[in-house]
Amino acid sequence: MRRLAVAVALPALALPPLALPALAAGAAGEECGPFSFREVAGEVGLSFAHDRGASGEKHLPETMGPGLAWLDYDGDGWQDLYVVQSGPFPPGASPRAADRLFRNRGDGTFEDVGERAGTGRLGYGQGVVAADADGDGEVDLYLTAFGPDALLLNGGDGTFRPASESGLALEGWSSSAAFADADADGDLDLYVTRYVAYDPAAPLRCTEPDREELRYCDPSLFVGESDRFYRNLGGGRFADGSADAGLPAVGARGLGVVFGDLDADGRPDVYVANDLDPNLLLRNLGGARFADVSLVSGAALSREGRPQAGMGIALADLDGDGDADLVVTNFDVETNAHYRNAGSLVFEDVAASSGVGLPSFNRLGFGVVARDFDRDGATDLFVANGHIFERPGRENVAFRQPAQLLAGDGRGGFREVACAPLAALPAVGRGAAAADWGNDGAADVAVAVNGGALQLWHNGVERGGWLGVGLRSVGPNREAVGATVTLVASGGRRERQWVLAGDSYQSSSDRRLLFGLPEGGRPEALEVTWPDGRRARLLEPPPDRYLRLTAPTG
Repeated sequence: MRRLAVAVALPALALPPLALPALAAGAAGEECGPFSFREVAGEVGLSFAHDRGASGEKHLPETMGPGLAWLDYDGDGWQDLYVVQSGPFPPGASPRAADRLFRNRGDGTFEDVGERAGTGRLGYGQGVVAADADGDGEVDLYLTAFGPDALLLNGGDGTFRPASESGLALEGWSSSAAFADADADGDLDLYVTRYVAYDPAAPLRCTEPDREELRYCDPSLFVGESDRFYRNLGGGRFADGSADAGLPAVGARGLGVVFGDLDADGRPDVYVANDLDPNLLLRNLGGARFADVSLVSGAALSREGRPQAGMGIALADLDGDGDADLVVTNFDVETNAHYRNAGSLVFEDVAASSGVGLPSFNRLGFGVVARDFDRDGATDLFVANGHIFERPGRENVAFRQPAQLLAGDGRGGFREVACAPLAALPAVGRGAAAADWGNDGAADVAVAVNGGALQLWHNGVERGGWLGVGLRSVGPNREAVGATVTLVASGGRRERQWVLAGDSYQSSSDRRLLFGLPEGGRPEALEVTWPDGRRARLLEPPPDRYLRLTAPTG
C-alpha cells in the first residue's frame, strides 16, 4: 500500500458541535440504555406529514411508502434532507403530492427550500436515492413512484431540474433504488426494484375476516414485476441493460435493494429483499453482467428454507471479520433475518442465535440502519417498524409500532435495548436513513412515517470519540461510491465500512463514514480501497473530526 496523498479537514465540518437547548440530550440517555435518542423534528424545523391519499378504497400503494434521503445538495458541508410525498390516490397533479427538501442551516435548524429548489415533484412518490448520476460533481436525486419515476439533476446553483432525456421514466410501481459502478467504467449505474402489477381502475376488494369492512389486500394476491438495471451512458443518460445483465426474467415483489461488494472481489454485487419471494443475490461478473446465485448463497430464504416478506436491508460488518453481512427486515412472526457472511458468497441466517430475530417477532420491520450509535466500537441496529394492516389480526401486534434499537457486541451478537423515547412514539414507520446532521460525530436517524409526521431521532451520545471520513475521487464517481474504508485502532481493533448509495427501505443515508472510538481508544491508520482498486493508507489520522480524503493520482 502507498501512503494516502491528501487528507484535508473540511472547514465547514470543523464547526463546533451543535449546542442549542433544543438539541440537548436531556434525560433520554437514562431512558435508552447505553444510547441517547430524542425526537426533535418539530423543534428543528422539519415540519412534514406524509399524505398517503387514503380514500377508503384501500389501494395497496397507500400503505407502502415513503422514503427519504440525506444529501449535501448545496455543498456547504451540512447534511440536508429530502422527504418523499405521495398525495391523493389514484395519482394526479395535486399540490398535496409535492416532495420536500429541507436545507440544513448549520445552526441546528432546517428550512423548507423545495419550492425554490425545484424539487416539488407532483407524483405518487415511494422512494429516493441521492447520488451523482451525471458525473458533474453535484448530488442528484432518483425518485421512485407509483407512476413515472424521475431523475432530478442538481444544477450546482441550489436548484434541480428534471432530466427529460434520461431514459429512466419507468412506469408502473417502483420501490427502492441503488447506484454503483457495476461495469467499472467510472460512472454510476442504477438498479431499481419493482413491486407488483397494480391497476387502480380494477382493484381487488378484500375485507376484514370478521366483518364486511374493506382492508388492504395481502401482497401475495398480486403478481410481482421484474426489476430493472440501467447502464450509465454519461451526461445523465441511461440505457436499460436488464436483459444483457442477466436479471431474472420472472418478476418478483422487489422492495429493498443494496449495491455492495459482498465477496470482496472489487465488484459491487446486488442484493434485493423480495416480499414473499426468495431474496435475490446477483454476483457481479464484470462488464455489467450478473449471475443469479440466490439459492446457492443461503441468503435467499430463511433458516427453515422458506421465502419471507423482505422489506429493508442493512449491509455492514456485524461480526468484525472484515466482510459484509446483511440484515433484512421481514413481516411479523417471521422475524428479521441476519445473514452472516462466511466468504465466497456463502451466507447463513443466524438471526435466532445472534439476537436479531426474537425482538422482531411481534414487529413488522421496514427501514433498517446499521451504525455505531453509542460510540463503543461495535455496530448497532435501528429498525423502523409499522404494519400494513390497520387491524393486524394477531395478539400483541399493533398497526403503529415503536422503532427498535439493538446494541451490537462487535462479534455478531445483539440485544434489544429498552428505549422509552422510542416506545412513547409508535408510528407506521417506513424509510429510515442515518446522518450526522449536526457534524458532532453522532449518527442521527430520520424516519419517514406512512400517513404521519416525519421523525428525527437526535443522538446525544457524549461518551467515547469518533472519526468521520468523506471521500473524494476523480472522474464521474466523485463521492467514491463502492469504496471501502478500514479503521485500524488501538488494541488491534479493525472496522470496515462501505460507501453506499441507497439501502434500508426506499432511502439513502449520509455518504460519509463515521467510526466510533471507545473510551481511551485512538485511531492508528485508515486504509482505503478506492472504486478503481487503488489502495492508500493514512497513518495516525486525528480523531474527533471529519477528514476529506482525496484519491491519489498517478
